Amino acid sequence: MNKMLDDIYSVVPLFHRTLLSIESQGHNPNSSDFRVMGILMRQGPLPMSRIGEWLGISKPNMTSVIDRLIIEGWVERRQDQKDRRIIEVGLTPQGKMYVEERWKEARESARKKLSTLSEEERKTLYTSLESIRMILSKLNEMKKQ
Repeated sequence: MNKMLDDIYSVVPLFHRTLLSIESQGHNPNSSDFRVMGILMRQGPLPMSRIGEWLGISKPNMTSVIDRLIIEGWVERRQDQKDRRIIEVGLTPQGKMYVEERWKEARESARKKLSTLSEEERKTLYTSLESIRMILSKLNEMKKQ
């Protein structure tokens, strides 16, 4: 169990450094900024506390991340349509466009890196990732119960 936990904690950063890093000359947000924007892109506007829960970021840190993204013009605070007491954070049109551009760059960068692997290595990686995704989804569902 300890070896597995050590591997998890070493593989995740390695995965990000080797496969998900964007080799762009343009401005790249830091990891927490981009993760917040990615969640907003997939889920739509959310309360800050919900975003923080998903990413494991404390409320004070979430506030600084959101403030930084607001200054960049990528997100904005909005009142919830159903309950005006709730403030949600959502992507601006510029933020949505920015995320889409970075995702295209990241996919192309990853595609280039993966193309250096043999067909067998790519199949092994795909199968492994699919297994990990299924197991983590199962653990996530168990957590909800």
